[in-house]
Amino acid sequence: MTRILLNGFQIGNLSGTGRYTEELIKVLINIPEKLHILLPASKSLSISSDKLTVKHLPNNRYITRFLQSFLLKKYFKEFQPDIVHYPATYGYKLGDVPHITTVHDLAFLENPHWFPIHYQWFYKKRVEETIKFSQRIITDSFFSGKEIQKHYSIDKDKIDVIYLGVSDFFKPQTQQQIEMIKNKYKLPPKYVLYAGTLEPRKNIPSLIEAWSNIANKIHNDLVIIGRAGWKTDTIEQSINKSKYKERIHRLGYISDKDLPVIISGADIFIYLSFYEGFGLPPLEAMSCGTPVIASNCGSLHEILGDKALLVDPYNIQQIAESIYYLCEDNTKRQEMSQNGIVYANNFTWEKTAQKTLETYKKCLDKY
Repeated sequence: MTRILLNGFQIGNLSGTGRYTEELIKVLINIPEKLHILLPASKSLSISSDKLTVKHLPNNRYITRFLQSFLLKKYFKEFQPDIVHYPATYGYKLGDVPHITTVHDLAFLENPHWFPIHYQWFYKKRVEETIKFSQRIITDSFFSGKEIQKHYSIDKDKIDVIYLGVSDFFKPQTQQQIEMIKNKYKLPPKYVLYAGTLEPRKNIPSLIEAWSNIANKIHNDLVIIGRAGWKTDTIEQSINKSKYKERIHRLGYISDKDLPVIISGADIFIYLSFYEGFGLPPLEAMSCGTPVIASNCGSLHEILGDKALLVDPYNIQQIAESIYYLCEDNTKRQEMSQNGIVYANNFTWEKTAQKTLETYKKCLDKY
């Protein structure tokens, strides 16, 4: 039996790394392989299995971050794993067993000004050390793989590119469900949507400006949902600057139960990020049958291909014209909706978990 210590510190943090960790575990424990996972986690999981042992970390994430190294060493000694897997970009060397780290992106190196100073310092130091002691690196795209090679000069044969999956609950919803959710959140009849963390690299001010430039020509309001990250002042300023700010709706964080319904109710999902290591939200929108406008930066061209309308995130006029075009062309939206559903179905967490298991086996065979 293979014993895996998988750090679950990110579970419940409402971000892509949290979803990745939880979905990976859900599939791994159902694969017909002899394995057992020890999962240190601050949040409880909705699943249980005789293949899974959860060690509960403190609920306060600052306390947990401070104690993380000590607690992981303690659990390593108790559990005696065959492999250690860090699913959220950094970790700590725990002993003489293979260590695997999933590095999702290197935005903190490529554009450090997007992040708080303490974030920059911590990740720059911690990730470099982690990559040095890790036997293998998993990353979400070939784009990110090249970034890792560029910054850390490691052999490409040490890197496994494993695409992420789309969770099963992202699927087209009925009109009745959509109307109920619109009433619940007081949403307009027609809207375009952004969903994701509110932070500088997501380029939300450009979305607000581009939409504002054509708001008088379309019936679609702008809906922005997601938890506040950091440096959100420019978003507030952009909303206040807009002549149509009364048609901009901010909902904050939305639960997984309601999120697919809100996405399904949108005419367009817009994701103008300057930098992504994968870009899960646009794929989730496609899976719901919602046409996507996305930036052509980072990994997004690789992941979305020609199934999204790709734009230059620095070109406000092009973004505005693309929003207007899709809002007004119902036939094109229907075509993109159907093609997007089929395409997004190729991205499953089962594939992600199977390929991750292959990485585990590579390490065990060589070690």
